This record gives sequence, structure tokens and C-alpha cells, in this order.
Amino acid sequence: MSQFTDYVQPRMGRVFTALGLDVEYERAEGNTMYHRDERGELVPVLDLMGGYGSLILGHNHPELVAHAKALLDGNRAVHAQFSLREEAGRLGAALSDVVRRETSAKEPYVATFGNSGAEAVEAAVKHAELVRVRRVTELADEVAAHAEEARQAVRRGEARIDADAFQQPGVRGRATPADGIDGLLAAVGAHNTAALATRPLFLALERSFHGKLVGSVQLTYNAGFRAPFQNLGTRVRFVPMDELGRPETLERIAEDERVTLLDTEVVDDRVRLVERDLPVVTAFLLEPVQGEGGIHALTTEQGRAVRLFCNRVGTALIIDEVQSGMGRCGAFLASSLIGLRGDYYTLSKSLGGGLAKISAMLVRKSLYQGEFDLIHSSTFAMDDFSSSVARKVVEMLEADDGRVYRQVTERGERLTRMLEDLRAQYPDVIEEVRGKGLFIGLQLRDQGEARSMVLRGGAYTGALGYLLSGYLLREERIRIAPTGSAGNVLRIQPSAYLTDEEIERLRGALERLCRILRYEDTLHLVHPATDRTIPKPRTEIRDFRGAVAPYEQGEPRPVSGPVRKVAFVNHLITPAHLRQVDPALADLGDTALRSFVLGMEPVKQAAPYPAVRITSPLGSAVDFALYPLMVGSEQMGRYLASGDVTGIRADVEERVRAAREDGCEVAGLGMYTSIVTNNCTSLKVPGIALTSGNALTVAMGVQAMERGAHDRGFTLADSTLAVVGAAGNIASVYSQLFAERLRRIVLVGSGRDGSVRRLRNTVHGIYRECWSRIAEGGELTGIPARLAEEPLITKWLAEEPPAEETERGRAIAQYLEERYGEDPFLTISQSTDAVREAQLVLAASNSPEPFLTGEHFAPDAVVCDIAVPNNAVPELTEQRPDLAYMLGGIVATPGGESLHPSARAFLEAGQLFACMAETALMGLAGLDRHYSYGNITRRQVIDIAALADAHGLRLADYKSAHSV
Repeated sequence: MSQFTDYVQPRMGRVFTALGLDVEYERAEGNTMYHRDERGELVPVLDLMGGYGSLILGHNHPELVAHAKALLDGNRAVHAQFSLREEAGRLGAALSDVVRRETSAKEPYVATFGNSGAEAVEAAVKHAELVRVRRVTELADEVAAHAEEARQAVRRGEARIDADAFQQPGVRGRATPADGIDGLLAAVGAHNTAALATRPLFLALERSFHGKLVGSVQLTYNAGFRAPFQNLGTRVRFVPMDELGRPETLERIAEDERVTLLDTEVVDDRVRLVERDLPVVTAFLLEPVQGEGGIHALTTEQGRAVRLFCNRVGTALIIDEVQSGMGRCGAFLASSLIGLRGDYYTLSKSLGGGLAKISAMLVRKSLYQGEFDLIHSSTFAMDDFSSSVARKVVEMLEADDGRVYRQVTERGERLTRMLEDLRAQYPDVIEEVRGKGLFIGLQLRDQGEARSMVLRGGAYTGALGYLLSGYLLREERIRIAPTGSAGNVLRIQPSAYLTDEEIERLRGALERLCRILRYEDTLHLVHPATDRTIPKPRTEIRDFRGAVAPYEQGEPRPVSGPVRKVAFVNHLITPAHLRQVDPALADLGDTALRSFVLGMEPVKQAAPYPAVRITSPLGSAVDFALYPLMVGSEQMGRYLASGDVTGIRADVEERVRAAREDGCEVAGLGMYTSIVTNNCTSLKVPGIALTSGNALTVAMGVQAMERGAHDRGFTLADSTLAVVGAAGNIASVYSQLFAERLRRIVLVGSGRDGSVRRLRNTVHGIYRECWSRIAEGGELTGIPARLAEEPLITKWLAEEPPAEETERGRAIAQYLEERYGEDPFLTISQSTDAVREAQLVLAASNSPEPFLTGEHFAPDAVVCDIAVPNNAVPELTEQRPDLAYMLGGIVATPGGESLHPSARAFLEAGQLFACMAETALMGLAGLDRHYSYGNITRRQVIDIAALADAHGLRLADYKSAHSV
């Protein structure tokens, strides 16, 4: 793990690693950056990200570097606060001149400098609010003065109150003519006080991005950035860009947000009330070209509509040119290309030339408030170094009558033509090319319906664009990133010096990427996110569109009852199962697949599978959908072993919440998802019933073992059962049920700390249930029948057992050991060698790896493996063909309904794991409460088995071998 990941960005560092973006760049020049590969060799990369738009002049432009060196060599006073900062002044004048030239504005602009684009936005927002507050104060003072003038006029008898005054909204109900002028003005004052408390409003566009500071993040549309901090301040209303051309949209906003003060005036000896609009909207913010929102450019008509609206309601227009300005779109201001003029401009990114961190907020001089000098300042703003570098940048952009702007326009047109050619060639992959100049977005078509689970999962989580970026970086040596709020849009922001050769290099890379997406050959996307010391198994791009059969369900059975949606949260049993999930990965070895799954740990969510309709013979039905996690049993085992389950529990809870939001009424947890959540009990998700599926798993395991013993001709009463993983709740209840059929059970633990204690608890639980069977009366078999002959039990039946129910099992176990020297019915062992003593074996350990081999079993033993992943090694049946090995806990659906072919793992068509079947059963039976929640009981197992039988969910034909 890198120190960046350890000490700076723990999550993002892991995400970079997961997606193949974990490189450290050593140097950069022009359009090229350099990093070292796994062998230590220097790798050149074509940089088309351009520092998120900060490098219109490329990396380390020689002219800028020379200028910066001269500043440092001259020992320029960088920190000279509380003095005349003439270098900042020269930069401010240069910026004002450029803006006036491009917009034909007559008045100059005053600059406030900062260090980042978000700071420039904050400065603009603060200044605009300062202007609004001053206007509000002046209006309030004027209204108060008018009220006092009216009061005095009435008292002197020079005026009388208009009869309609008391009918004005805001007064009616608060004062009557009998209250006179004092009552009227008191009502007016109350109304105005409430109006003046209205929080200011900012308008911004949907898909906007204006920064991530406390104030600017409120103006950023992406809820992922904004929602956690929405209670910290600014009130914002977001306007759809597409509706700006409709006059009624902005008129409706103006009317919705209108707040008025009541003003008094004396006209013709009468005191009247009139409404005065209160300035509520502080400013309208917009980007001429939205960057993070997916590269959407404002049109001339849309810009004109916003400008007219701001003029009419008397609010400021703040144009955010942080990313689109400084030549990026072919002019110093992108807004000037559509004839839009702002009251404020925010600038940053390329203003620093890739060397200095600097931003500027420009405001019309007639709007500037003098006190802003004092109430908004920064230690690092206005320094001579950054200001001088930025002024040099402005000079270079403006040189030769704007040669750089013309070059950006020409290069942008050339690049766009190439991308449009690709779109014509791959219309099924590329949806749109849009943008201005060298600010271009390549929108890819949604992969949410792809048959490849890698593509579907990437689209579902929003990570696909980053996975594609990892491919382009590692395989094509090209640096591109998706936009932050539109993951299927690749953002291309090269320098003005992009060459024809580099454009053609990009064409080749994108063409190969388009073929990968068209053919769903995800091996090329996954390999860069694996252990890169492992060579890629193939270089050619193959067509996998037909490799995954389309998911077609048969003719639906008639439904006479309700149809409910249920979800099942599962995970990969082993990384090797990815070959089944996504056939394009078949050529990747187990080591590479394991590396990929381990690396994807920060982005575990995967797209839900298409739902299967399961219909009960009783008339109800469920739509059963899988909500997978991209995590394997090995990782789950590590979480448990380390005790660090907080993160994985949050991931499981997110899956359950996602299912609830999709309308699911029940969520089942399978395999390790139930174990890491303490059989669902750690989850706090209201509004959805939960189950671990353990009760039906036990019920079906019992039936499977009974069937296997019958097929082998074993008599249960004369057989010994070995339970592997006996300390677990499932195995414990299983043992309780089989104790009524058998004479002896061997309980095998894991050998880990506390295992013996947990096994003894299992023994006590079995004997406690045996006593309950004896106390109920009736015919007894198995261990309860033998216990009933013991003097201790005879005594309890004649007198009273221990008062504490929990102590009864312990008392029986202690009695048997004292009388016989060792327990004759239940044997505890920490060694798997004890399994050889049994004719019947239940494997139910939660080990992430198989560990039972052929040498562990008695001749002709019946082995029921209900663990997922299995406890027995895959080659067991080859090692021991004499064994009756079955995968227990597998249920046949009522009408042969099947999971998606790529999601079946060990299952065949028409089958579910028992834990899945219990989830479906809860929906079919309308159970709206948790079922197998926490530790299960013998009674639950019996009840769920009967319910399953009623709804047509029965034990499937057991498997005699492994299959994937």
C-alpha cells in the first residue's frame, strides 16, 4: 500500500489501485507524463486530461518555467501582506482589459484573488450577498421612514387611512379600522419583519459544479457531493438547462420566490399600502460549459434567457469560467462565444499555467463594495509569484492577436471530426460528441443492459468510466478521465498544442475500446486491474456477445394471489466463478481473477440480476432478484478472522437498502453475508423483512441426509453422525433434530480459540432439546429414548428438573460424564480425523477454503455438504468414488423456475440454495417479519419445512459431484 493511500486518501487510493489507475508520475512536459511500470521502466503517457482543464499550455511550458525561475532567482517577495501588491494589480488590470475586450463592456472589473476555483466562487457568492444585504437594508430603512411619515400625517389630521388598507394580505386579520394608524403599522411591521427573515436564494443549473467548499458545494448539483452538507447553509434552487428557453420556467421561479414588503405612502390625503419586492435571489450561477456534469454547453438562446431574467428581477449573474475559460473553448471567456455578459466572473485552473495555484473573482466596478477588501481576504492570495505567472499566462494567450485561441478552435474542430467519425463507425457504443474547443465530452451508451456483468456492474456503480480510463492508461498509455457526475462521459481536455499524430493515436485507442465494448470482451478491461506482473493471456479482441445466453423465462404460470418483490444478497463463492459470470474472463487464470476481486474491495456493489418470477401452487408469486457483492469467500473469512466487519456490514446494508428502494419487501442474506451480520441482527434497515435462510437450510439438509442414508441402505438408528462445524447455529440445530433419530453424534470443531466452549454449548443445547422431547411425553427414539432410561431423567420426571431451563442441558452433560467417564452419546473433537468414525457426515463449517479430502471419511459414507463454499475439496468424488457425496440445502422451485445462467454457481436449472428458497418462501407466504434472524430454533425449522412443502419448494435431486 502506498503512503498516499495510508496517509492522504485511504479510500481513493484503494479505488485507484482497483481500477488500474495507481501510478506515480515522475515528470511531465508538453502533453506527455512519465511513470514507472512494475519493472521500473519509464513509461510515457499521452495526457488528455490536462489537469482537469488546468493545462491549456501543457505541462511545464518552457516559457513559463523560465519566467518562474527568474522570479525565484530574483528572490521576489512572495509574502508581502499589508502592502501595495502591484503584481496583483497588474494582473487585475490585464484580466479586466481582456474581459472588456471580449464582452465589449464599458466599465472595468475589480479582481479578488484566491487559490482555487471554489474559493473564487465563494468570493463571488459572498460579494453578491453583500450587495443584496445592502439593498435589503436600504429598502427596509426607506419603508420604515415612510411608515413614520404616515403615522405623523394621521396624527396631525393631514391624512386618513384608506379603507382598503386593512384588507391587504399581511394586514387582514391582524388589524381593524378600530385599531387606527398604530394598529395598522404594527400589522405592517409584523408582516415586514417576517419577510425580512427570508433566507436568500441562489439559482444554479442542474448538472452544475461550482466546487466542494462549504458554500460552493451547496451550488453543486451532484447530491453525492452536496447532500451530506445540505444543512450547513445556502438555499439553492436548481434549474434544468433544457428549460431555460421556456419563458414560463423562469417566470414561475420568479413568482414562486417572490417576497414583498408592505410600504406606506400618503397620496391625496390618504394613507395607502403598496407592495415592494424584496430582493431574495442573490445571484444566478452558471457554467458556459458544464464540466463535471457531462460537458454540456450553454446555447446563445439559453444564455440570453438567463441574462434577461437577472435584469428583470434585479439579481446578479455569476459566470463560472473556472474550467471553460482561459482559452479552453477558443476564447478567453467561453461565455463571450455566445454573447453572454456577467456581473461576476470566476477564473482559475489554466490561469496558473500549470505552475501556480491561483484564482480570480471579477466583479463590475460599479457593483464592488469597498468593505469587501477587509471582510474577505487570504494569506496566500495576491502573492507576487502566482500573480506574475498568471499575468504571463494572460500575455501568452493574448499574444499575436489571440493565436492560442485560434489554435484551440482549429485543434478542437480536428479532434471533434475524428470523434464524430468514430461515432459513425460505432453508433452502438458512442452516443454523442459534444463540447467547445478543447473541452470535449465523449458520451458512451449506457451499458446497463449489457450481458457482461463487468459492464453492467460498472454502469450500475458509476465506475465504468474509471475502469475504461484504467484500460486506456495501462494498455494504450493515454490519460483520460470520466466526468465526475456522468460516469459514461469521457472528458478530453488536451493542451492547445495537441498534434495530428496524437489525435490519430487517440483514434486508434478509442477504436479498440469501442470494439471491446461492442463485443463485451472485458478481459482487456479487467486485466489492468489485476496483478500486472501476470502477462495478459491474449491480445486479440473477441466477440462475446453470444457467450451469455439471453435470460428467457418460460411461459408464466397463472397468478391468482399477490406478487411480491424479494431480494437475495450474495457474493462470489470463489474468484474463479467470474468465468461463469462473465465468459470473456475465461482466459484469465485463478491468480489474476483473485487479484482482481481482492482489488475491487472498495467498490463491491454489482448490478442486480434480472428477477425470476417464482409462482406458488397456492396462487401467489414473487419476483426474485439477486443483489450481488463483488467479494469472495476468502475476503469474507478474513473479515471474520480479524474482527473487522464494520465495513462489510455497511456494504451488506447498502445492498439491502438498494433492494428496499427497488420495492422489495424481503431481503435474504446468503453465504457469508449472513455470518458477517450475525445472522442479520447487525442490520438496521426499517421497512423490509430479513432472513438468513438458515431454517430452511437445516430442514433441507436433514431431508438430504435422510435420502442419502436411505439410498445407501443405512439404518439411521444404528448410525453415527459426524457434524463438521458443529459450533455454528445451523449445525447445532441440525444436531438437535438428528439426535431424535440417532444413537451417537460426533461434534467436530475448528480448533480455533473458544471452539471447545462453543462445542460444549452445542452439547448443552442438544440435551436441552432432548429433555423437552422427553418431558412432552409420547414415543421416543434416538438419544432421547436412551436418556429416558437414565436415573437422573427418571428423577426429574418424578420430581422437578432444574428451575433454569438453560442449566438443564449442562446438568445432563455433566451427569453423563460423571457416570460413564465420558459422554456416550455426544463426542466432542477438535480433529477432522474423528469424521472417520461416522457413516453419516454433515459438513457445515464456514471455512473460506475446502479442507475435507478423501482420507477423512469412512468407507461408503454418506456426506452432505451444506457449506458454501463447500468444505469438501472439488476432487473428492475422484479420490473416493465409494462415497455418496451430495450438496445439501438445494431446493427445486415449484415450476422449474431458474436463476440467470451466469448466477447459478453450483446450481442447475430449476434450483435454488435453501437460503434463497426461504427468501422466496417469505414472499410467497406473505411473511412481513424477520424469520431466520439471529439464532434459529428447532421449531422454526419444522414450521418452515411445512410451509415450503405447501408452496411447492422441495428438496432437489441431490448432486453426487461438484459442478460449476
